[in-house]
Amino acid sequence: MWWRICSLLAWFPLQEAFRNHHMETVPIEEGQTLTLNCTVSQETTSLQWLAPSGFTIFFNEQPALKSSKYQLLHHSSDQLSISVLNVTQHDEGVYKCLHYGKSVRTKEVKVIVLATPVMPTLQVSVIKTHNGKEHVILKCSTMRNKPPSQITWLLGNGVEVYGETHHEYETDGKKCNSTSTLTVHTYGKNSTASCIIRHKGLQGRKLVAPFWFEDLVTDQETTSAALETSSLSSQDPQQPNSTAAVMGDSSTSEIDKEEEEQTTQVSHLATEADRQYGGLTKKKSGVLLLTLVSFLIFILFIIVQLFIMKLRKAHVIWKKESEISEHTLESYRSRSNNEETSSQEKNGQTSRSRSCINYITQLYSEAKTKTKGKAQPSKLKGELTYIPESIV
Repeated sequence: MWWRICSLLAWFPLQEAFRNHHMETVPIEEGQTLTLNCTVSQETTSLQWLAPSGFTIFFNEQPALKSSKYQLLHHSSDQLSISVLNVTQHDEGVYKCLHYGKSVRTKEVKVIVLATPVMPTLQVSVIKTHNGKEHVILKCSTMRNKPPSQITWLLGNGVEVYGETHHEYETDGKKCNSTSTLTVHTYGKNSTASCIIRHKGLQGRKLVAPFWFEDLVTDQETTSAALETSSLSSQDPQQPNSTAAVMGDSSTSEIDKEEEEQTTQVSHLATEADRQYGGLTKKKSGVLLLTLVSFLIFILFIIVQLFIMKLRKAHVIWKKESEISEHTLESYRSRSNNEETSSQEKNGQTSRSRSCINYITQLYSEAKTKTKGKAQPSKLKGELTYIPESIV
């Protein structure tokens, strides 16, 4: 009884969590623009988009990440739509839309970034035994695809078969290089085999790399003629102007062995689409180089401008200091002249005062001598009232 009650109590929160949680998966090709739309049916107070790293991208119409990669498409009380430009493998993950109302509901979008494979490369190896039997090994390779491509072989009779497929992942564990190997024991001049690549990023399209065994027969005949000519002339063999290369594994110590194997390596670019892709790759490399040079020139221009601004600032500071120094020197000179003038005036007044005191002292001495002890104030007073103008 109790376990039923506990299970019911635990079921209600789980049911609410499942009801508030919604997940969808969006595959997108690398380099395209991702659109994330969050629309709610009930009244909300705020809408928020979170990146796979957990950081907020937009809270309502306010951007939280200062990046031009994220753009606001539309915002209203019940909708928040954003876009992610030029999607890369780093943008892969789960994006969350939170809408706040009476309860917090979550919408999750799992974004899978697809790396579309390029036109495959087809290689051919021919193994020959001592009894004249031949085995042709076809090897089809495509680089840097995610998820791994599906590789099949379409034979000339219309039969499509699987070869031995191997996927080798890169160091980041996201993109991989896929290779499929097919061994052919019997073929004719009119036989054909095509490598077919299927991938989610191709959106139903297929990449086809065909091979005609007629080219291989012609190359073998030309190579055999060249080997016979070289053995007769006892000179080093010259390779014919073809896509086949023959290597002999025999040596003087292994002549008596029962089997001799010769390996022919053929590097064959399948269709003209390969050449177009090579031209496109070179064009992209040229544009990238031009962009890099322009960026370096722009950085150099900024450095020069900063250096010029620093020189101007130093010149202004030096000019102000020079003006302050000149002003201080003039002030010091004028102050020195004023002090010298005042000191001269003080010295003149002091000398005049001393002369007046000496003159008065002299008159008093003379008056004292004449009176011989009797004071004559009236006469002395008349004599003291006379002071030479030179003293004054």
